[in-house]
Amino acid sequence: MFHEQLASSSLDSRIVQALQRDGRIGYQELARTLGVSRATVADHMNRLLTNGAVRVFAAYDPSFLGQEVIAHLSIRVNGASLPVAKQIARRPEAVLVTCISGAWNLVAEVRVGNLRELDELLSTLRCIPTIEAIDSVLYSGELSGVFISRYDGVSTVDEIDRHLISLLQEDGRASYTRLADTVGLSIPAARARIQRLLSTGIIRIAAVELRGGGGRLLSLGLGLTLVDDGGETLARLRARDWIEFATPCVGRYDAVATMVGHSPRELLAQLDLLREMPGIRRLESWHHLELIKEDYSRQAQVSV
Repeated sequence: MFHEQLASSSLDSRIVQALQRDGRIGYQELARTLGVSRATVADHMNRLLTNGAVRVFAAYDPSFLGQEVIAHLSIRVNGASLPVAKQIARRPEAVLVTCISGAWNLVAEVRVGNLRELDELLSTLRCIPTIEAIDSVLYSGELSGVFISRYDGVSTVDEIDRHLISLLQEDGRASYTRLADTVGLSIPAARARIQRLLSTGIIRIAAVELRGGGGRLLSLGLGLTLVDDGGETLARLRARDWIEFATPCVGRYDAVATMVGHSPRELLAQLDLLREMPGIRRLESWHHLELIKEDYSRQAQVSV
């Protein structure tokens, strides 16, 4: 029984990783890639999607929306952290808000158009009575993440595109038949529009997996001080399938990353591997205790 559960969990992980690369990958292609039957893939994927463990949806690339400044905020609270986290989560600039362990109580990722907007946001957050301190680091280089799609810098959208994207924000795996019927296009025309939105980097469709007590995964945030400019070290980090996100920063860290695992023992083994990596001079970690918000699609509600 234990080995069957382990094999099932491993297959779930491989399916989620495939959906993070391509949220609309078909059952047949996925089955061929994973070396299992189509029925097995369909059963596992439907269970993951139905029970809420995994969501697949579309999100605009940040640069398409003019969100040129992305910041990682560490927040210290005098009192209960959960009410403050929920208050910050209501801000449209916040795409990620989580309660954490350690010297800081909350972490948030925020996306704004420029440094002036970031300064205004930080001033607003500092007015929350129980917030004692906010430390911000700016993402300074190429991002690696589920919803970074490399916008080509020139392509645009029209009202039909926006309608299609709004439907894909609700369900990234909606059928072409449903999408075409809803926006009043033929199936080939709807498919061509979606392929254009994906190929030009305006959107990406991918999976997000539930973390913590309600999900399969535990998650650690990492703050890294690097030996050199970090290019080779970040490349080695990103090559690890348990490093979900890694980006260079300006601030008290040279890079921040997110690491996932199925157990504390697995996370410890992964941390030890990182501590032995030559390019990492210093490593701080924090445990994501409660994920309050992870909603990249909401950013697309702005007018574009």
